[in-house]
Amino acid sequence: MLDAAESKEEKDKKAKNDWYFMDEVVKQNRLYLLSLNSKDSAGKYRQKKLSTGNYNINSFDWSPDGKTIAYSFGKTPEANDNNYSDVSLIDIETDKASSVAATGASESTPMFSPDGKLLAYYCTTDPVDWPGAKHVKIYSLSDGKLWRLKSTPDESGSMVGWTPDGKNILFSEANKSLGGIYMLSVDGKNCTEWTKGITDLIQGGTPNANGTHITFVLQNPSKFPEAYISPVNQYAPVQLTKLHDDKSAKALPKTEVIKWKGADGMMIEGLLTYPIGYQPGQKVPFILNIHGGPAGVFSQACVAGNGGAYPIAAFAEQGYAILRPNPRGSTGYGTAFRQANRADWGGKDYIDIMNGVDQVIKMGVADETKMGVMGWSYGGFMSSWVVGHTDRFKVASIGAPVVDLAHQNLTDDIEGFLPSYFQANPWEDWANYDKHSPLRYVQNVKTPVMLQHCEGDQRVPISNGIMFYNALRRRNVPVRMLVMPRQAHGPLEPTMILKAMQSNVEWFEKHIGSKKSF
Repeated sequence: MLDAAESKEEKDKKAKNDWYFMDEVVKQNRLYLLSLNSKDSAGKYRQKKLSTGNYNINSFDWSPDGKTIAYSFGKTPEANDNNYSDVSLIDIETDKASSVAATGASESTPMFSPDGKLLAYYCTTDPVDWPGAKHVKIYSLSDGKLWRLKSTPDESGSMVGWTPDGKNILFSEANKSLGGIYMLSVDGKNCTEWTKGITDLIQGGTPNANGTHITFVLQNPSKFPEAYISPVNQYAPVQLTKLHDDKSAKALPKTEVIKWKGADGMMIEGLLTYPIGYQPGQKVPFILNIHGGPAGVFSQACVAGNGGAYPIAAFAEQGYAILRPNPRGSTGYGTAFRQANRADWGGKDYIDIMNGVDQVIKMGVADETKMGVMGWSYGGFMSSWVVGHTDRFKVASIGAPVVDLAHQNLTDDIEGFLPSYFQANPWEDWANYDKHSPLRYVQNVKTPVMLQHCEGDQRVPISNGIMFYNALRRRNVPVRMLVMPRQAHGPLEPTMILKAMQSNVEWFEKHIGSKKSF
């Protein structure tokens, strides 16, 4: 649990004497041992602080015999610091801690084997490379030996758990626009796809107590998500829930995977969702939706199940076609593809995306005179870049955009992120940071823009959106800005999600709408 506030802090807060020097007093998450069968003189269950060092616990796992805890930790609770974490063990009787991994890589999420003899953990490259490869490493508690398991196809994802015999690790990651769970042999020799041949999107993955079965969610663009269970010894999913049977008669739009050549001839794919009742040969209003990340991915999830700000199914009901591309930089297509936008945001990734737009036009689907663009976070960056580099789009909705890369890096909560991508701090290469900042091209923007940003956003501080808003307003470009209080990097409160979605539907309907009703 997090360090508690001291009585002086509470008094200073009430007296409005609560000034502070940044980063000089940090509340850390620490490990405590809570006894369930022993109380103190006040009748409270006894607790003992296990971790006393000045660091932040971000994950832990008990050994099967209950005598040891493995944990990963960063310098502080800040998101950035926890992307540079290490792994240690602590004896709960003696409180003695010993290091398992403390390198320039990020080591995290330790997980004991069923017999307690091995420890698996997640490990990046050394030094940490934000879009780089990630693997599973194994630590032997008896002799301290370390080894890395076989690479998965995308070299990303996360551990699901051990098989009951302790011979394999189940590992989940994106597989293009679907997902897969892989079985990694603990000897480091094999990687096999446990979900081989899957046609639905698999998400999650939770083993039962003894590791014999695993639960997960299956869905596809036209299939509502439901919970399933499968034995671990073979992929044989059995449906557990029927939460959406009452919606079975509701028509969902057709979505298909399309492919095209991006910059340098690289093969790019994306998801094209057609309007409800679409007839071949029709040209319809078109929306380009760009994902965040940049190492995000548009997956084949149910189009009616999305949260956030962009209601894909609602747009399809109103007569729009929507393209969701996975340009270079996306996850799910391997490490080289994920790193292919290094120091080139707005470069070849932009070409990848625009070639996808041209593909939908060539297919005879998109009405070139009624096109809009929308995206959040990195998608907001790219949407801001798009309107500064082309007038082809008649309307834009831009969410939480990174518009000034140097400003972003010096104000966000992940200070290592952009220097990893651009291989320099801003002061070491101001020119390149400026070259790839959408704000530097705001003088070219003619497209009406609606900005959406959350007041509590630390990942992409709202000052980014305000700068773009003020520049467009002062240039007399049609612009409005929806501000959502209390929300962080995206809306979470139902009222705020609903307002963001409704505002987007109204904004696009005003500028390129087909005037269809729900």
